[in-house]
Amino acid sequence: MSDIIKQVAAELGLQPDDSPTSEPQVDVAANHDVTVAYPDRFLRFVVTSISKQKRRYDAFVTVLFKPVPDRPARRLIADTHVDLSSTNSKAGVVRSLKNLRQEEWATMIEEVASAVQDNWQPGEAAVRLEDVPNPGAIQYLVQSLLQTDEHTIIFGPGGSGKSITVLAIGLSVATLQMFVPKLAPQIQGPVLYLDWERSAGPHRLRYTQLLAGLGISGTRDFHYRRMVGSLTDSAEEIKHYCAEHGIVLCIADSVGMAVAGEISDEPAVMGYFNAARYIGGTWLSIAHVPKGEGNKKPIGSQYWYTQPQGGTYEVQGETPEGSSILSLTMIHQKTNDERNATLGWTVQFGDGRVKYANADPLDTTTDMSTIPLIRRVTAVLLEDPAARSTQAIADEVGSSNNAIGNLFRSSSDQFVVIGAGKPQLWQLKSDRIPPVESGGNTSGIGVSTNDPPLGGEGLMETNPHPGEEKETKLPPTSDLWYLED
Repeated sequence: MSDIIKQVAAELGLQPDDSPTSEPQVDVAANHDVTVAYPDRFLRFVVTSISKQKRRYDAFVTVLFKPVPDRPARRLIADTHVDLSSTNSKAGVVRSLKNLRQEEWATMIEEVASAVQDNWQPGEAAVRLEDVPNPGAIQYLVQSLLQTDEHTIIFGPGGSGKSITVLAIGLSVATLQMFVPKLAPQIQGPVLYLDWERSAGPHRLRYTQLLAGLGISGTRDFHYRRMVGSLTDSAEEIKHYCAEHGIVLCIADSVGMAVAGEISDEPAVMGYFNAARYIGGTWLSIAHVPKGEGNKKPIGSQYWYTQPQGGTYEVQGETPEGSSILSLTMIHQKTNDERNATLGWTVQFGDGRVKYANADPLDTTTDMSTIPLIRRVTAVLLEDPAARSTQAIADEVGSSNNAIGNLFRSSSDQFVVIGAGKPQLWQLKSDRIPPVESGGNTSGIGVSTNDPPLGGEGLMETNPHPGEEKETKLPPTSDLWYLED
């Protein structure tokens, strides 16, 4: 039979089930996608977003039928989620395909599954660690929050201000301007905001007011996409979009609606992280917390807390009734590398502007357990420099006698024993108490901004960064839209 007759017969669905099928042609792309072609059947299976969980091979399968070379291919099924290790999952695909054409689908899907498993590449080839170039210090997209090419999670309750803060961080990267004090962008580049919760309008309003608060014009480098379905569903398209537009940061708001399954389902959660890794680049995802007080982890699977290699941050927001000022605190809850300081800001709303200002975390939260112990003790001793026992200080800061004693003994560069009596009496070293005339802070709200950083307690910046101008008083407003996150 001539090739033309074969093509016409195939296009009309006249090819019999028992006609011979040649060996499939397998091609593996650089991004690990697998294509399995059957030239004599004019069929091609394209397998993308492949991930392996234990013995399970999850992927998305598209089947293309192209009997006539100069005509576009027909999609028999498109981006169908398949577990290639599950008999039932593969059987479902076969049933769908049999409704469209009569082919040896069962044989083909098994060959596709084998091709995927035989060519599965979970990562790069093994190397000797000695041959790997020393990366040096941690590279940040936003200092000291977003590690370059890593995934970071910010979580908190509704109304805490996490969404607008994440938007401000994204704008910092898109403009190379510091919208949030102490979170200085290190690289300028396009940002993609993936939104599962709201529409473009509210974000456009926040975007405009943040720009007005800093007194700068807009940018073409902030991209927005309203999302439907899971991140896995759109991974291929988003990957291409990021490559086309040079996206350096992807923001996901929020993860609860972005997973292909239950938020507590570990395979679904890992599928989300794998999809983000497949897309590539630096990621910042927003998560919620369970209802009730005292929740220090995102809602759902433990993986939301442990998996992000860039760290997990808790956001607390408090707004007094009738106020237009949000007190915001960010706590570094989980890290694989170095722990960053607890940070605080005030966020002022009104007059068509939103403005972040630096603040001491001791002033922005009522939950003192989130403040490092050394900060709390230093604040107490700054307010009243009189020497006192470890137990007296422990009672003032809500800690234990042993914890305070260990802190003093491990921080001998900052605290000193006064006298030789029992119990021992402690106070700040004299060089740690700033004189009032130099602008030192003795009000008890925390360490003076003229002081160097307390050991291990993060950045205390004295020089202004771009966008950190003197605070402008804004008129109060009763419009609390900014807390709807």
